[in-house]
Amino acid sequence: MSLNAVDVAIVAGYVALVLYAGTFARKSIRGLAGFLVAERSMGLHLGLASLIASEIGIITYMYLAEAGYRNGLAALIIGLPFFVVVLFLGRTGFIIKPLIELRIMTLPELFERKYGRGVRFLAGFLMAVGGLINFGVFPGVEAKFINTVTGLPQDAVLWTMIGLLAVVLAYTALGGMVSVIFTNYVQYILLSLGMIFLTVFGVLKLGWPRIVASSAEAFGPKGLNPFAAGSPFGLSYVLWQLLFQLSVLTIAPYITMRIFAAKDARTGARIFAWSSVLFLARAIIPVFWGVMALAYLTTRPEDPLQALPLMIAGLTPKGLLGLLLAALLAASMSTYASYLLSWSSVISQDIIGVAYERLTGRRLGDRSRLLVNRATMAAMILFILWWSFRFQSEELLFFYLMLAVNLFLAGTLVSAVFGLYLHDRRFGLLRGRRWGAYAAFILGAVPTVLFFLPAHPPVSRLGLWSYILALSGMVGGSVAQNLLDPDAPKGEAA
Repeated sequence: MSLNAVDVAIVAGYVALVLYAGTFARKSIRGLAGFLVAERSMGLHLGLASLIASEIGIITYMYLAEAGYRNGLAALIIGLPFFVVVLFLGRTGFIIKPLIELRIMTLPELFERKYGRGVRFLAGFLMAVGGLINFGVFPGVEAKFINTVTGLPQDAVLWTMIGLLAVVLAYTALGGMVSVIFTNYVQYILLSLGMIFLTVFGVLKLGWPRIVASSAEAFGPKGLNPFAAGSPFGLSYVLWQLLFQLSVLTIAPYITMRIFAAKDARTGARIFAWSSVLFLARAIIPVFWGVMALAYLTTRPEDPLQALPLMIAGLTPKGLLGLLLAALLAASMSTYASYLLSWSSVISQDIIGVAYERLTGRRLGDRSRLLVNRATMAAMILFILWWSFRFQSEELLFFYLMLAVNLFLAGTLVSAVFGLYLHDRRFGLLRGRRWGAYAAFILGAVPTVLFFLPAHPPVSRLGLWSYILALSGMVGGSVAQNLLDPDAPKGEAA
């Protein structure tokens, strides 16, 4: 085993702290709003730490490091769209401010108000499917990482996954958003220490010239220039990623639930403004770790995803390995908790809740919704355990994860923009309408379906086309409905 007694004690102490946090937070839960959005009381500093911590997990390090390992320093361009979009959102409050002012708990609630209950159900369904096939690969990838770093046998991956998920399910189901935000603060501190340590130590150990040379030797010009011939990046990638990150950071449930927990719209916008540099680091540092692994490893592993854990296990001194592993586990647990809470809330609120109301004519009470939400979390755990073992892809994990959530992102972004900004009658034929929203979601999902076919166009083109199709569907459907039914009420029935 790669860990010594000190390493094991650090990791065990952290897990015990997380479980205590869930029990402690449970005492402050008062109803559904407290469970899902922490009574909308989150301030700037806690919100900043929580947002960053929730968006960094072992899976984040793995897919970004794989991009660096398989593409060299050119993959650092991945960080640029993050920085640009987060800074733009913080400066303008685009989408964020009106969403917070609506005081909703899930984004599909907006679609029911603007387009009708049927659109809310469709949005929730696509979000659930896309979110689950995205989230479903996390445990398998991360369990292999943990086993490689610790020296546990790879045939123990299932038990590692079950252990990770059990801890996260316990404190998330007990304390909801309160425990998630509380533990995120501790995780943010550990993450910062771990990322700084590994980056500085790796550069000192390997040397900057060796790191740069490894990219040039392995990949030639495209290892240093993202716009070189044969690079998987380029202009279409940058355009897609600007739209993709705009979607993720404004309307993805695991992000919006944190923004809905902010105490006011101004606080939500400030959280984004201050996190722009941190999001840039969140992308660039793991990519750079992948490039360091390229320079460090003398023999290439059969699975490129194993490059990062092999480097960490070989490069990090004993005694410090436990601290680094605790930081990485902290990252994963915060991500798991955020995803469990956000996707279970979409399933329970926007699919099960809407279906129950449609069938019975009655609305589920808060207590029943809490029970459904917690049961949904347990069902999600079973699904992602199954999906983790089933998952196989020849593409970069980075691309797979993005195309999975692109199933709903393009339609959601377009429908949200039209619902928030282009829903008044003064916009005439372009006023966002129910037919347009249906078309935006359906057409925007087509490129993701094509991605799962044996032969498909380049990933960046598929991603870009999902937004073009979603926008075309919204405009075409809305114009048609405005011509045929111009006097429909603002809040349309499904």
